[in-house]
Amino acid sequence: MADAPGSAVSLPFGSDEELHHRISLTGHGDVARGIFLNSLLDMLRQYGDEELLRQCLEVSGEQRFLEFFNYPMSTFLRMAYPAAWRMGHLYGGFEGAFREMGYQASRAFYASSAGKVLLLLARNEPLRLLNNMPTTTNAVLGDNTGITQMKRTGKTSGVLTYMRDLVPRPYNEGALKSSLEAVGAKDVRVVSHPLAEYDTDYEVSWT
Repeated sequence: MADAPGSAVSLPFGSDEELHHRISLTGHGDVARGIFLNSLLDMLRQYGDEELLRQCLEVSGEQRFLEFFNYPMSTFLRMAYPAAWRMGHLYGGFEGAFREMGYQASRAFYASSAGKVLLLLARNEPLRLLNNMPTTTNAVLGDNTGITQMKRTGKTSGVLTYMRDLVPRPYNEGALKSSLEAVGAKDVRVVSHPLAEYDTDYEVSWT
């Protein structure tokens, strides 16, 4: 399926062509923190495909990643797409694999020292965590992308707007689900609503 209905470039989501188009849009300020790359490598190790793990490390040009060091977003994409192609059968397809990557990456982040601080500030209140996200995303994303606003839509719901986000939407869906669960939210539901090719509203709700 296309990544965004009505986008200027209509390429099948998950195709090699779509990957290269996404990479072509990345610039110097588009980065991924090492903690997310390490989370992906941990998934690959659990999967047990040593050849795939070796290929991903070769693509990255690194042997290890420092947790909160910036690495090019293009490096993350070049590693993540082949991983999702290979592991998709475990998670209901390519999108499911990316959703699981985001879920596990968020878990890894909130287990880190920086993540624990954000959880402490949230005080186990999902809305407080969401309200803080627009001002804290630069802790884990580059300056060129991020959450621009959080709109509360109810006692247990809201909408987060991401602008110029080059990470596939299912990844963010999984990450948001895991984030809310980290502060005790139950029955978390995340639905993405494309606004433009790489701009998205994420509708979240929980009990």
